Amino acid sequence: MPICLAPLALCLPVLAALSTCPASVAADRPRLRFDPSGRFKIAQFSDIHNSAKMDPRTTAAMGKVLDAEKPNLVVLTGDSVSTSDCADAAELREAIRLVAIPMERRGIPWAMVFGNHDTDDLAKFGLTKAQVYRMLRAYAHNVSPPTAPNTYGMGNALLRVAGPKSDRPAFGVWLIDSNAYARGRFGGQELDTYDWIHSDQVAWYVRTSKAAEAELGRKLPGLMFCHICLPEYAQVAASKEYTGERHEAECPSSVNGGMFAALLERRDVLGVAVGHDHTNTYEGRLYGIALGYGGSIGWAAYGLKGDTEAERHRLRGSRIFTIDEAAPARYESRYVTVNSLP
Repeated sequence: MPICLAPLALCLPVLAALSTCPASVAADRPRLRFDPSGRFKIAQFSDIHNSAKMDPRTTAAMGKVLDAEKPNLVVLTGDSVSTSDCADAAELREAIRLVAIPMERRGIPWAMVFGNHDTDDLAKFGLTKAQVYRMLRAYAHNVSPPTAPNTYGMGNALLRVAGPKSDRPAFGVWLIDSNAYARGRFGGQELDTYDWIHSDQVAWYVRTSKAAEAELGRKLPGLMFCHICLPEYAQVAASKEYTGERHEAECPSSVNGGMFAALLERRDVLGVAVGHDHTNTYEGRLYGIALGYGGSIGWAAYGLKGDTEAERHRLRGSRIFTIDEAAPARYESRYVTVNSLP
């Protein structure tokens, strides 16, 4: 029987949808498809940093974005919960439930990649990352696929978006686990940094990208979502050729795992969207690939420096992507603040 993480009244729709399926797979999982006009909209929510008691301003902000933008898919780009703020496994489950509610109640498909704070204290609960991933996938409207097998991390996957009149994939949404921390001694030196996207993850992306191209007879255009920024973001910042705001230095791993080089060679991923650095909302291009931030929508996460609540939370919001099936390379990307929405 699938795991249900909500009180009984909220669980009934989930149980009805999943009761005949294995715990980690729902037979009627929502299908991602361009709408009849050929448009597909993605809302990125990042860095909610939720605990077992969600700030009502965060819930309201997520709802405001969802109701104003009406996305076809929500991607949570990490640090959705803070395991260090949860006392036990039950509180962690409750934190996840509260994050899921805005999408579940509206019937909006959603997926999530892990951030460093989603998993950094799991050992104290006796839980593994794989178990938490199964919790996410138990929700009726979660569309996270099974994780790529024999690959570092958890949740590395490709979501295929079908055309409005065909089941043939027209767009790809890549979900990559940027992992958490890398600590230890290597070659006589102490390493203490954020983890990186590992070489087998990069190899999986390349294999999957090539397989999609062979199947379709063309490259599958797409966007990639992860939590921690690639080291190449610093080059965009140094160029000052970006739109949006930058209020803090980029915090990638000190080790470059080579994902950007793979993207540059394959040329099917049009842009990368990350979280992690809460007060950056900028987006710029490096060698034709967009590198952008999704800011932070969570009131529990740090925000801007300022003397007033309004200033500290001024940038709370979401990055919105609108893709046209006829011209995916010319997709629209914009950062919307909650205060700017009606």
